[in-house]
Amino acid sequence: MLVQSSLSEVLKAREELYTRTNWTDHTSQLQNRVKGEDLSRYFVLTESEIIGIKETIRLHVSTTPYYLSLSSPDDPSCPIRKMIVPRSEEAVLSSEESSDPLDEERLSPVRGLTHMYPNRVLLFSNHSCSVYCRHCMRGRKVSSNEERMEKADLERAFDYIRNHPEIEDVVISGGDPLNLSDARIEWILSELNSIPHVKICRLGTRNPVTLPFRITEALCKIIEKYNNEQLSIFCNTQFNHPKECTQESKEAVLRLLKVGVSVGNQSVLLKGINDEEETMLSLHKKLLEMRVRAYYLYDPELIPGSRGFRTPLARGIEIVEYMRGKIGGMGIPQFVNDLPGGGGKITISPNWYLGYIPKTRQHVFRSAVTKKIHLSFEPVDSTKESYYPVLSDADLEKLGL
Repeated sequence: MLVQSSLSEVLKAREELYTRTNWTDHTSQLQNRVKGEDLSRYFVLTESEIIGIKETIRLHVSTTPYYLSLSSPDDPSCPIRKMIVPRSEEAVLSSEESSDPLDEERLSPVRGLTHMYPNRVLLFSNHSCSVYCRHCMRGRKVSSNEERMEKADLERAFDYIRNHPEIEDVVISGGDPLNLSDARIEWILSELNSIPHVKICRLGTRNPVTLPFRITEALCKIIEKYNNEQLSIFCNTQFNHPKECTQESKEAVLRLLKVGVSVGNQSVLLKGINDEEETMLSLHKKLLEMRVRAYYLYDPELIPGSRGFRTPLARGIEIVEYMRGKIGGMGIPQFVNDLPGGGGKITISPNWYLGYIPKTRQHVFRSAVTKKIHLSFEPVDSTKESYYPVLSDADLEKLGL
């Protein structure tokens, strides 16, 4: 039962939580996670949030004390709070939504393994996360004990990989694979390292954001051991807002970098959280300062109860267009849509290339910096002219050409 608390009561409860948590010990952080029924102790809840907590059709609620400390106790517009606390939109299943919009289950030859692309697979290593983000695209599996991956399940997944020599790249996801014990992580990496045709391993983890203390020296030594001539290990994480770019997160990233693991960022475009141009630009500037390279900006998935997070497709295009010329290219993410029905990822870009003029063999571009029109010539011996969209006389007149 949710009992509303006053701001003074909330602040006192937060202080008590922070005090009893051994702050830099990731185990203590996990032991003191805040669950859905306790949110009213740490937030002055709105009516929408009360409905969301009681009636959510998504995954369970949980946050570490560390990540809670980044949120506002009394401002419902706080971006971190929106990723922690359900709202009333989470209780609504829209007609276009699906629990598995990417058809991962259909593309799963064995439990916990998705084989969408010919040369790579996604391994669902576990169902647990440090924080259950409200926009999670895998809510049908995450936080559910029925989706727990036992060792036998993982062994069957490794057998499948061994028997498919075309698989070169394994993404370890979940849940959060770094919520597993050091021993289980080492076993998984050693298994992948023993498969000759697996060359790339990508760790998909949000712990550098939500539980940076999990990136311990001991864990990094394990990763370093298997980041070798046989296997190259990368890390992709998910920072969504500048408030998440803390000193603790930077130190976690640096520990990974020191053992040779490059860190990329995959943001999700989220309504009311990071769908403003300056917010996204600020986030990626901070990430570069942390030595994290931009990778993807995801268009939100059509998952149940997600209408409160989804933005028009144009928003992502506008944001990427705005960022170009204001930050180095390694700080600009690719805006992608992971196509419903298992179609895979496609990139969506602003219209810098406007078309082709066959008569003069010229390409027409719009500058991201000056917004002016620029022309470039096609080689005279080209056989690719039919590939380009042709600009009509009316198009050229509109462009002033």
